[in-house]
Amino acid sequence: MINVQVKEYLFDLRNIAIENGFKPDKPWQLKLVNKADKIAIEKQYRASISVEAPADQIASMLNMVEAGLMLPLTEPISLKTIQVNELQYLIAYNPLQEWR
Repeated sequence: MINVQVKEYLFDLRNIAIENGFKPDKPWQLKLVNKADKIAIEKQYRASISVEAPADQIASMLNMVEAGLMLPLTEPISLKTIQVNELQYLIAYNPLQEWR
């Protein structure tokens, strides 16, 4: 199931990048966030896409998406950190595409 979610997420990221005219030198920024941070990022950046995932799968999902986008892999995040900080969303945004 996680592989299907990752493939769909990568598909959506590529489509949004095309729709917004992203160039290869403007990569996505990926983060694991809680609901409040997700809302703040969506308000701050024009192009963002998020997916909700269970705590035990979200870190793996992040690494799979990073690999699919050929980005450097982040350091492993413990399940305890994910649960304590209520990190339930994987969000991608382009830091160069802020609302003005």
